[in-house]
Amino acid sequence: MIKRFSFYVASFALLILLTKCNVKKTSLSDSTLLNQIKVGLSLVDTSGLVLTDGKFGNLINGQSFQQDVLASYKGWQYIIYYNTDRNVCLGRRKLPDGVWQIIKFKDYHFSSSKNGENDSHNTASVGLCPNDGTIHLAFDHHRDELHYRVSNSDLLSHPELIKWDASLFSPVRNYLEENQTLISVTYPRFITTLKGDMLFEYRFGGSGHGDTRIGYYNGSEHKWKNIHTVISGKGIYKDPFNGDSEERNAYLNSVNYDDKGQVHISWTWRERVSGTANRDICHIYSKDDGDTWYNYKKEIVADRLSNKVVDTNTPNIQIRALDRSWGMMNNGAQTIDHNGILHAVMYHLKEKRSSPVWVRLNTGAYFHYYRDENGMERELQLPATGNRPKLLVDKENNLYLVFVEKDPFDRTDKIAGFLKVLKATSQTKWTDWKEIFVSKEKYFNEVMVDLDLWQKSQTLSVMVQDKPGSLSAVSAPIEVIDFK
Repeated sequence: MIKRFSFYVASFALLILLTKCNVKKTSLSDSTLLNQIKVGLSLVDTSGLVLTDGKFGNLINGQSFQQDVLASYKGWQYIIYYNTDRNVCLGRRKLPDGVWQIIKFKDYHFSSSKNGENDSHNTASVGLCPNDGTIHLAFDHHRDELHYRVSNSDLLSHPELIKWDASLFSPVRNYLEENQTLISVTYPRFITTLKGDMLFEYRFGGSGHGDTRIGYYNGSEHKWKNIHTVISGKGIYKDPFNGDSEERNAYLNSVNYDDKGQVHISWTWRERVSGTANRDICHIYSKDDGDTWYNYKKEIVADRLSNKVVDTNTPNIQIRALDRSWGMMNNGAQTIDHNGILHAVMYHLKEKRSSPVWVRLNTGAYFHYYRDENGMERELQLPATGNRPKLLVDKENNLYLVFVEKDPFDRTDKIAGFLKVLKATSQTKWTDWKEIFVSKEKYFNEVMVDLDLWQKSQTLSVMVQDKPGSLSAVSAPIEVIDFK
């Protein structure tokens, strides 16, 4: 660890020296600057949980199903994860390099609702509400009753004055709105609105037969309201391989706001048919925090007040039609640039097959999709492949793809891979993707980024979990790497 710390200090010193030498005129994609942008690393916990016999895999901390694992506000950063005692842990530190303070919630244990089943989809998420200073946690779901905690008010307002312990939070609840138990919850996520309130999004139901639901938290009233379905799993889809399919669910890439306060969702469909089942890339957006939704032709496709919902037959929601023979991975990456254009990076086969098959590291690639100002669909294969990535945009509309170079399905020889960052410039219409960082170490997880910190300061803060020492290891360190 001392050697690694020395490397980061040296990298930071070199970055300062290069800045003084006026290298800001040189693109970071220049090979001479490769790996000179890493500026710091902090150890969160030496004992992050690893599932040696996990259902659906051995990874639980850092899954693409989570949106916010890292989040920041008023100069403090927060992180959520599970430790080897199977506790939900919530950490905080003062930026840029404060020591992590950790709360271990010992009154609840991971997968206790299913007799200790090691389900790697039972991820944890954290949400921050600036308007009342509350912190919200949701954890341990795969078609389960809600597990939810909320903090006291004003916890975010003056963190340096507050002792960090579990007494700040409510007991575990199974509801958001009073007397309305949430059942069959999967992949919950919190999204801070531009007004300082919050959204809660989750899947109701299971893989291949579920709905996307959204609720709104009003910080001034300290209340959740208006939980409703936005995307329905019902409708008839004529699958070219298995005939009519009557049920499905939307696997969301992300839920993000643009500069105008519009919230965007993009997704793939998972059909309830035999074999692999992801198809198509879709997109909708809302101007009113999730009540009314539009397609790319600005037509209303969903509305809470009239109970209108999006389904597989809703017109003009596709970014790209790709049937199941493309082997597309669910839970890709999305961002919205400062011109309001949604960008998605999806992971699928390089060539269409004659029958459905999952994409693998040696057969697939990342593909960048977006619809330009004139409504034209754009697609580009990237010079990279890895697990499910994150996509960011900077103030100049340059794009950055962050990922670990490993196969999402491998549990043995390729259990970990190198962390990479790719960049594409807006000047070339994002056709010049190049590596600007490759780690020296291998990591285990799908990367989680602090979107709040990136948007405020263009600092890229990434949660990683070290490669486990062996295939039988039950823990591995969790760290945060900061890039400038």
